[in-house]
Amino acid sequence: MPTATLLLVAVAASACAVLVTGPASRFARGYVAGLVAGAEPAGDDPPPVVRRRALLGAGPQAALAATACTTTALWALVHHRWADGLVAVPVVALLVVAGSVDAVCHRLPNRLLGAAAIWLGAALIARTAAGLVTGPAARAGAPPVRAVLCALGIGGAVLILALLPSGLGMGDVKLCALTGLWLGPLGWGAALSGVLAGVILAGLSALVLMAARVVGRRQMIAMGPHLIVGAWLAWILAVRAGA
Repeated sequence: MPTATLLLVAVAASACAVLVTGPASRFARGYVAGLVAGAEPAGDDPPPVVRRRALLGAGPQAALAATACTTTALWALVHHRWADGLVAVPVVALLVVAGSVDAVCHRLPNRLLGAAAIWLGAALIARTAAGLVTGPAARAGAPPVRAVLCALGIGGAVLILALLPSGLGMGDVKLCALTGLWLGPLGWGAALSGVLAGVILAGLSALVLMAARVVGRRQMIAMGPHLIVGAWLAWILAVRAGA
């Protein structure tokens, strides 16, 4: 593949990351400040414990998002799945910010997850319309139906776990449903493996942190970043398998 093409994709993905995360990270900083000041009630949840607030700075956010989005776009291009990359890049940018907020204060803002869900819904409608023009209706309708079913199925299963003493919160439920909506068009296996990979990563991370005595046995860790990384890795594998 020509070097100029790769550079162009990298620049475009980085620009998208900066455009998305600029307003998103500003919102995130205001969201955390509101929680700390008590301006945004957290319902029955305990008061937030804010750590590593510098992670939400404009510089770290832009660097994280540009790296993740550029890698995502180049991976899709190399495997000739540019449409999947076009859908994934804004989702990855938004989830980088959402995961950073969760790492800082154990909250996943509805506005960021909602923006990602709206983008995915619009992308599903656009791809379905394009599929209807170029192929049979049944084939065009299968990916969006599978995406909705994955979102409902996975979200419902995680909701049940959240109602039990599992350590999962409602933000994690919404994130898992969003994972189903994102990865569902790529197959049931991709959606399920994304959530399972996130849970496994969280377990391994907890073991390492406890062994290093960074956290105690009763201290909860943020699930969001692990679920997001798990979903991204599942997307990477699904794109490669379908290339």
